Amino acid sequence: MKFLSFMFLLLFLVFHFTQTSAQVPIYLYNFCENSTAKSLTTSYKSNVNNFVSWIASDSAKGTTFNNITIGSSSNSNTGDDVYGNYDCRFDISESFCQFCVNTAARDLVQHCPNSLTSVIFYDVCIIRYSNENFFGKVSTTPTWNVTGTKKTKDSSDLTKVEGYVRILIRKMTIETNQSWAMGEFNLSNTEKRYGFAQCGRDLDNDGCRQCLEAMLDIVPKCCGNEVSWEVVAPSCGIKFDDQKFFMLNGQTGSSSKPNPAVHKGCDRAATFYSVNNCEQMQPQS
Repeated sequence: MKFLSFMFLLLFLVFHFTQTSAQVPIYLYNFCENSTAKSLTTSYKSNVNNFVSWIASDSAKGTTFNNITIGSSSNSNTGDDVYGNYDCRFDISESFCQFCVNTAARDLVQHCPNSLTSVIFYDVCIIRYSNENFFGKVSTTPTWNVTGTKKTKDSSDLTKVEGYVRILIRKMTIETNQSWAMGEFNLSNTEKRYGFAQCGRDLDNDGCRQCLEAMLDIVPKCCGNEVSWEVVAPSCGIKFDDQKFFMLNGQTGSSSKPNPAVHKGCDRAATFYSVNNCEQMQPQS
């Protein structure tokens, strides 16, 4: 009886730990670009702080994506306007999105306290701001990739996975008009691959396709021999694994893209992943 009680307690603790750990957003990377031409004005810093505060209030409404311009009137050009947005992965709940973007906002203030342009990536959300209007524009830099430890068994696996990615791109940009797609693919009789792709929800179909194809071009260079990998930019991302990682029961809200309108890594990572920076721009500590 004592043994059974011990086993029950052990299983409970493992289950509880797994469930709790799964509810913690994971910091991946941030980029902070400081102004080289001039120091930041007090007005610009104030607008950045207002943007961070706006994230908390807006995400509390159950919104999983939005953008905003904070600053002067639209007809004036003082250079102090802040363009910012946040976005969450399609398969997480509204409450977890709120948790993620608020966590990211606090970290962004710490990592990039005096930055002209900043972006911070978590595993299920992203926050970005700039002094330039990036809404409706494709941003493929900075780019980073995450890879696992397992290697592919066959050199043809990469060609198959590239085909799977193109299926997802077609599903998003032609078949469904959604900003995301996921799929389960039979790599062989004994192996499966699970894939997911997502674009910023203010990108039109052409912009989404352009971004994802740019990410796909990176895959052979960074991740061609990897079973598990992820390639991400501010405007889009692609992830593949041999384990199912997306959460079907977390889908809430609308995931469809609006009409043409948008969006602008990696010293820490979770579990067994290793992280590699693909582009320029150095992380700020």
